Amino acid sequence: MKRGILAALVTCAGLSGACSSSDVEAGIAGLSGTYDLTLVNDLVFVTSSDNDELRVLDLSADPKQFIPAPNPLEALSIPVLGRPDALARDVGYSAEGADVPGPYVYARSSGSSEISVVAADRSRLVQVARLTADSLVTAFAARSPGDVAGAATSTLYYAMQDPDPSLGADTGGARVMRQDLPGPDVIDPAALPAPATVFCLEPGESIQSMVVLSTPGELAVATRRASGRSGRTLLITDTGPLADCLQPTAPTVDLSGGFGGVPVRLLATHPGVRVSDTRTLAPSQYVYGILDEVSCGGTQACSGVLAVDTTTPGRAERARDISNAPMLPIYPALGVPTGLTLVPDAVMRLVLDDGTGDDNARVPLLGIMPSSGGLITLFAAHNLRHFDLATATPGIALELRDRNEAQVTLETEGLVVVTQDPALQETKLYEGSVPNATYRIIYQGAIPGLSALARDANDPRRFEAEPDPAWQPRVGDLIVLESVDVECGTALTVAAVEPIPGTSRVRLAISDAEAIPAECESLPSFTVRAGGDQPFVLQDSSGAVLSRDVLGTPYRQELPTEYFFHPNDFFIVPSDGSPPVQDTAKYPQPPPPLNIQMTGVGRELERGDRYVVSVTSGVRNFVFAVDTSANAAVTGLAPYTLPGAVVASQAGGANLAYIVYPSADGILQVNLQALRDNVANSAAMVTFE
Repeated sequence: MKRGILAALVTCAGLSGACSSSDVEAGIAGLSGTYDLTLVNDLVFVTSSDNDELRVLDLSADPKQFIPAPNPLEALSIPVLGRPDALARDVGYSAEGADVPGPYVYARSSGSSEISVVAADRSRLVQVARLTADSLVTAFAARSPGDVAGAATSTLYYAMQDPDPSLGADTGGARVMRQDLPGPDVIDPAALPAPATVFCLEPGESIQSMVVLSTPGELAVATRRASGRSGRTLLITDTGPLADCLQPTAPTVDLSGGFGGVPVRLLATHPGVRVSDTRTLAPSQYVYGILDEVSCGGTQACSGVLAVDTTTPGRAERARDISNAPMLPIYPALGVPTGLTLVPDAVMRLVLDDGTGDDNARVPLLGIMPSSGGLITLFAAHNLRHFDLATATPGIALELRDRNEAQVTLETEGLVVVTQDPALQETKLYEGSVPNATYRIIYQGAIPGLSALARDANDPRRFEAEPDPAWQPRVGDLIVLESVDVECGTALTVAAVEPIPGTSRVRLAISDAEAIPAECESLPSFTVRAGGDQPFVLQDSSGAVLSRDVLGTPYRQELPTEYFFHPNDFFIVPSDGSPPVQDTAKYPQPPPPLNIQMTGVGRELERGDRYVVSVTSGVRNFVFAVDTSANAAVTGLAPYTLPGAVVASQAGGANLAYIVYPSADGILQVNLQALRDNVANSAAMVTFE
């Protein structure tokens, strides 16, 4: 390998030092510490934190590759502050609402007070200044000079913790600072104007995320209290320098109510978007936030993505989705969100489960949300809800299977009724209320807690057990003798259940006339199974027993009190101009419970046979995974298990997204037009490391 590199160097020297950029091995830069990335025009900037540098992936090259260094066998390194782990870029909006890139990329490091300012034009690509704040920098965002008429400077906003009094600064609390930066051609780090305080936080509060909005001087910021369990989401306005931070600044608007009062840990917004001939989204109309799951112990109730609509009166209302209902959280399929980007005019494969759709569908505003479980969710951000790729309405399917889950011919239909109709008169399921689930109604199923119980070797007709209080054995149940690999074919019938005084145990008596089969006498254990007039147990998808009264008696499965998906007609818009209201005639509130009932057996069954009831929600989200299986040895995808930040072009027409993977020290290029939903993908992926 070393001889090959030396030979290439000699070849380059023999050509008067002229080597083309193709001499850099495509897609290889030796990244180490890939924690964040950002996209400016056709350049992807990515951290290589372990080397205190940024690397730059050139999307205009064919094939795509990292920009080469002066030594064309190596990728360009942009030295920056130590251990960079967060990036930002200049963001601006034209008069038409389009994204306007600026001249700079910014890098910071957790636990540092420094910010590196990097020229983003491919002709420069160097750190042009390094700023030092008076305290630790916790978040930053920047406004492009191109979105303000006559502006000649970029405007960097950064949040810092309470300054250190030893530096001579006041100790009024954490604050937002503004640093004006002239263009890369004229910037002089020694002659920069002093940073100005523009917003003061409350004591014990710090900013976790910030994003510039389309109105000059406006920012959205997400704060956190010292406890980590509470915080605010605010819309603030830079109205000019503040003399000190001895008093907190009143926000322009408190957006916290739109996020349900849950703290937000990452904010994002979008350029202007044309949704249809009659509908457009103004730039920054929606401010999206990833809720902070830590604030309530990691429960789903404070996870996912929500948005507020900044164009509504008061500007603090939860955004309304395509059904006119307040937006529901966009939950990740697995784990917690690790990144979020919004892509205007995205081009993707959007095919429904019946095969109809379009490989070149244009989505006005696409949301991309990676999650810690390795799955990535795409959602219709312009409609503020998940995609629904299902063509069918909610429904049920019924199969008869044996104990080994092999399908058995079902001789009689209609043996199981699943409905949300309280009167049980018709099969009715409400879309958006019933999640996908599988239920098993098992003939002579085992009673919970009464499996593989040891027999009394001195009294083979003595059967004692300590049942779960919720699952008491009954007269008519069956005692099945067994060993590890043998089960007696003939069951004994429980004739009486007798409490054992002074204990919580019971004795299961069998009739004196019932003999133990000779071939089963030596089996060392027994299991109690459902028998009598209710010989079934009902299990959920996880195998947990829900009920043993299902034959002729409906089991009532309570559903969440809220819908998890809003169909298009979920809300009605009154003609008198009053606020939209839920159409409770079509979608009762709260959702009715699910009733599961066997109306008959239909055929002679064997022990362990089960009716498998599959309930489908009528909703299919767009979720995909990266194929990290054994096949990934060929594709190189095996380490791509933990995704992080994600970017895509803001210019419109994008069909490629780029996701940073700390687990792989690499970037994953995702072709949105080649993705297959709800499967592990490899063909749509290209790695850059």
